[in-house]
Amino acid sequence: MVQVDGGGTVVRFVPETARVTVRTDGTTLATGRVVIELGAERFPDTDAYHVETDADGTRVRYDDAAGTTVRLGEAANGVTLTVSVANETETPRPVGRLCPLAAEELSFGPETRLYRHGYQSWTPTAALPVAESFAPVEPVDVPMMTDVEAPRTTSHCQVGLTDGDRHLTAGFLDHSTYVNRFDYERGEGVESLTAVSPGDGVSLAPGERVASAPLWLDASRPVDDALAALAERTGERMNARVGEWVPTGWCSWYHYFTEVTADDVRTNRAELDEWGLPVELVQLDDGYQTAFGDWRTLADGFEEMSSLVADVRDGGYTPGLWLAPFFVQADADLVAAHPDWLVTDGDGEFVSAGERHGEMYGLDLTHPEVQTWLRETFRTVVDEWGFDYLKLDFLYAGALPGERFADVTRAEAYREGLATIREAVGEETHILGCGAPQGQSVGLVDTMRVGPDTAEYWTREGESDSEPAHENAIRNVLNRDYLHREWWLNDPDCQLVRETTELSAAEREAFATVVALTGGSNLFSDKIADIGAANRSLLERSLPPVTEGTVDGVGRTELPDRLVCERAADGGRAVALFNWSDSAETMSLSLADDERGWDAFEGEAISVGETVERTVPAHGCLLVHVAPASDRPHLLGTDNLAGLGSRLERVAWSADGSAGRLTLSIDAAMPQTVVIGVPDGWSDAADDGDTMDTRTVTVGPGTATLSFERA
Repeated sequence: MVQVDGGGTVVRFVPETARVTVRTDGTTLATGRVVIELGAERFPDTDAYHVETDADGTRVRYDDAAGTTVRLGEAANGVTLTVSVANETETPRPVGRLCPLAAEELSFGPETRLYRHGYQSWTPTAALPVAESFAPVEPVDVPMMTDVEAPRTTSHCQVGLTDGDRHLTAGFLDHSTYVNRFDYERGEGVESLTAVSPGDGVSLAPGERVASAPLWLDASRPVDDALAALAERTGERMNARVGEWVPTGWCSWYHYFTEVTADDVRTNRAELDEWGLPVELVQLDDGYQTAFGDWRTLADGFEEMSSLVADVRDGGYTPGLWLAPFFVQADADLVAAHPDWLVTDGDGEFVSAGERHGEMYGLDLTHPEVQTWLRETFRTVVDEWGFDYLKLDFLYAGALPGERFADVTRAEAYREGLATIREAVGEETHILGCGAPQGQSVGLVDTMRVGPDTAEYWTREGESDSEPAHENAIRNVLNRDYLHREWWLNDPDCQLVRETTELSAAEREAFATVVALTGGSNLFSDKIADIGAANRSLLERSLPPVTEGTVDGVGRTELPDRLVCERAADGGRAVALFNWSDSAETMSLSLADDERGWDAFEGEAISVGETVERTVPAHGCLLVHVAPASDRPHLLGTDNLAGLGSRLERVAWSADGSAGRLTLSIDAAMPQTVVIGVPDGWSDAADDGDTMDTRTVTVGPGTATLSFERA
């Protein structure tokens, strides 16, 4: 027997039976086998083996016809399992499933919560009771919303199980070769769980070896903590792109949709100038092209692009452009001219990518001519037109199962296409992925849409959880928050704040709070002239982006209802409690005996140790800025929804006799409104000596010093 203890997670492997057992604190959580499929055979198929140990762990090598190898090691306080086989025959053999663990006995019963991570941006992600599932999508949307190669009960990249005080989190540490997933079966609890690196039937040449992605197992801590550790480790291994610049700005889509014109973009850019909101991006979305696939042929309303880009730059903004480079509509000129560029099935028919503008197909990203076309297209967009922010949509079409020019896995084909684009546009061009396989995009995109499209309404009865809807977008944003700044920058999709939507004021405030406190990209997509003063203020309050927040409840509930953004400079924090129910609820937050607070939406101070209680509308939130109490003037709250978070760089107090000075250093491009707590015995030096409880002032950007006197 081989045993590895990774910080409380114990994995035992019995080579004679190829059985794996996962234990913690003396409790067995999962038991199963190692399974590898090569051609029609399954390995290991012998009990003869030898064991080797080195700095990377322990390796069990079987004396079978495939040289089956099982490697166990440690990583991030967990245990890793990797399996591999070689083709030791004289003919190529197709690679099937590589399963480091196929567990058929699990200690997770009917009360289990199962965290399921979706395949691509729009696939629902959350923890549900084990007996429940997300609503199925319409058959026509299956290729668009799901992994068609996987069973319906599956989780991609990672999975988490919680049953009382028992936890098991599993994830693959690398997604560059496979569309890794976890297939599970349910009955009275979780009846089986199989970790799969699918070989996609790729031919393994004589003498070649193939290995699964490393499987990581953690049974020693709650699912949310384990997922965070897994994301960090995977991001490091895959060289995740995590930059400092967080996109903020305007997008054309949710007002103009496909009817947008160049003049519409110019008009809104001018409105932005007049408003003076410190955002950096103006993004043209779908509607400028004649067809999906014919990206360099412009539709009516667009004579040419370079002058539009110049007008955007003249306003001081970054010009952004939307494309769906792997997604092609059936009547595009590209299809007529190059039918051999598309992914096909075994009968030579085009593989369906779903329906949008009629039937849609996926490009074969391994075809040399397709790669040349991608380079030419993106060099036109970046070098000739001048765009340096790109939103790449419907990317899943590049990973459809089917036959391609090169015999590679779906993940390898997809990454080859993305890498071709990255090489063409250069390292400085910012790429946002959307409708994209998640793990397979790490290291190639800068920002990733992590949920379905938002919409002008909360939800629609009868629609699937991957369809556009405010609720669907929020669900994924909260449940994928741990990927932010580990795999990429998260994109929660656009805020919609104009009053002509079906969204209530509470729903607009809740989404703005989620955007502000999680720290991802922050775009809005209303016609700017339609945004009234109150909702302009809401957008202003969600800026500038902070570094990150923490979502409480991932792995335990479908819609986590608590979000915290820490403010390290003074020990404060912004705490948001959400009411995701369909009716008003009473919500409360109790402060500690050494804390004060500020109700950010009601604009009211909260006394030391007090419990603030509010009736929160359906889909709304209670947002409180919490600060350490003090007997001298101190920062209590801010107009910024996140309480400024990481943007508050320094807080300093100095006193000289009866005078005192509070210095705030704020990293922001616009002045910020702050609320200062002024305890009894102090007064604002500029307020004629009157004492007060709070003082609202506008400070920054940069450093500001406020003077006070003892009464």
